[in-house]
Amino acid sequence: MRNVLFVVVMAVFLVGCGSQAPTLHPTAGPTSTPASPTSSDGTPTDSATPSDSAEPTDTPEPTDTPPPTPKPTAKPIAFCKVSQLAARVTAWSGAAGHQIATVTLKNTSATKCTVQGIPEVELVDAHGVILIDSQTKGASGLPHIPAGATAFHLGHNGYVTTLVNTDNYCGAAPAYPTTIAFVLPKDAGRIVANPGPGGTTPPCNGSAGSPGSIEMQPWHG
Repeated sequence: MRNVLFVVVMAVFLVGCGSQAPTLHPTAGPTSTPASPTSSDGTPTDSATPSDSAEPTDTPEPTDTPPPTPKPTAKPIAFCKVSQLAARVTAWSGAAGHQIATVTLKNTSATKCTVQGIPEVELVDAHGVILIDSQTKGASGLPHIPAGATAFHLGHNGYVTTLVNTDNYCGAAPAYPTTIAFVLPKDAGRIVANPGPGGTTPPCNGSAGSPGSIEMQPWHG
């Protein structure tokens, strides 16, 4: 029996010596998936997710834009009344049978007012007798405001000036000095200028009693 056991042990030894131990190669095992986090009571919790995007802010309601404030309309400046004015002949000059007066019209009031247009013009003597009147020329010799006539807005002591041309006086001898009177448009009244030195009448260039003529240039500032 001992001999049989010896034989078996020797056989096993020889077989082990003749065989190489196999080389172990690591094999790719399944990739482990990280365990889901669990709460303290063992229930799985939701995995982390990107934070929710911020809620959009409310777009402010457009406010009603108030309409632009209209600019106040400029109040018209009233026409000058003769009670606000003073007129004066500042010079006389003669040329080829004419007598020409330089006349200034001034606002003596504290209120701004307007002078515009062509008045009726008169040559008057020292007693106020009308020697020549522009109305004898018809409508053009009456007070009127032509289209496009300049409006002069006169403040206190503001003034305008004109030249008045007289021609062909063939009437009776007047009282000197002569002067100029205006009948203003817009029913503003009649004003007689203070006479200046040398006020006289133009020579008679026609027959006795023939009408004379008088006209003025537009006002200028």
